[in-house]
Amino acid sequence: ASVGESDRRLEAELLAIAERAGPGRTARLAVRHWGWDGLGGATLETTGHELGGLTRERVRQICARLSRRLGEASPPAAALDRALALVARTVPATTQGLARRLADERISERPFHPNGLLTAAAVLGREPGFRLIGVRDVRMAAPDPPDPSVDVRAAVAAVLDAARAVVRRAGAARVDEITGQVGAESAAWVDDGLVTDVVSQSADFTWLEHETGWFSLSSVARNAVASRVAKILSVSGSVSLSDLHEGICRDERMRGFAVPERILAELCARLPGVSVREDVVVADAPPPPEEVLERTELTLVRALQAAGGEASRSDLERVCIAAGVTRSSINNRLAYSPLIVDLGQRRYGLRGAGSGEGVGQGGAWGGAEATPESTPPRPDDLATFRPPPRR
Repeated sequence: ASVGESDRRLEAELLAIAERAGPGRTARLAVRHWGWDGLGGATLETTGHELGGLTRERVRQICARLSRRLGEASPPAAALDRALALVARTVPATTQGLARRLADERISERPFHPNGLLTAAAVLGREPGFRLIGVRDVRMAAPDPPDPSVDVRAAVAAVLDAARAVVRRAGAARVDEITGQVGAESAAWVDDGLVTDVVSQSADFTWLEHETGWFSLSSVARNAVASRVAKILSVSGSVSLSDLHEGICRDERMRGFAVPERILAELCARLPGVSVREDVVVADAPPPPEEVLERTELTLVRALQAAGGEASRSDLERVCIAAGVTRSSINNRLAYSPLIVDLGQRRYGLRGAGSGEGVGQGGAWGGAEATPESTPPRPDDLATFRPPPRR
């Protein structure tokens, strides 16, 4: 081959090979159907529709005839050989990650779907050295024959499970954290590159800080951080980032899992109906407390609201017990609820009440300035205190 041919990118090389065996529409049909354009291939029906309205059978006949010609000719394919060598060094990898790698290495003009490599290897008499498999919603290129020391399916499943579990508990995760956890718990071989490729395939994947590997998955149900943010904003309407972070960290279950404040800000900015203005997190339309708080928290919030945002432990206990809340539940929420601020001296307040839009300041609970008639009752005025319904 000439110098120009040896330096040719993969798409151009495969098109030239096809055209030498079957010029014009024949080559275009084969390139589209086989994925030699890097797009992953198309069905016989789609190919025929796109290139002149041919039937599936006619497209099959044309491609089969061209395949026989190419198999007999055994044309050189330097770019294909480089691509297959790269794949051998790279697998296991996601199909998208591998496609990008081919472009990054300047073997292909743009990301090239590895399905086109499989068909090219089959037609041109090469051993591909890999196969495509699916693990849940992730498409992977795995070694072929399989490497007995690497269970690709198990490794990918472990990465997906670990990522969703960490995000469910902490709101966000780091790539290297997932790598370490999977390696320690399942002894599966993974590295940061594979973890990044696998988790980024999810449609709900979002980078929070690419440089340090922080990411989140928005569809994870029961996200502990998102639920705590919703609770706090349902009461305060807005809260400083540091106060919000402190509230999330109150729960003993969050110790060791709470994300840094800068990552919390990125996470909050991506929550529906929430915005971050400098160092203040704001609910554009705060959810009603009744929708996001459980019974004990709602009782405490109403009691603290009635007291103007601050009350003694004895007053809170008296009101909550009268409302049917057990003492153990009161103790637990006063110790761990993100809504509560321990003011010391056995006094407690509502988080966000000092943010400028909180309780008693015209925020989510406020509105018009209080008048003697509208002043809420104090916790010890049990005749007018109305406990929330059981949930």
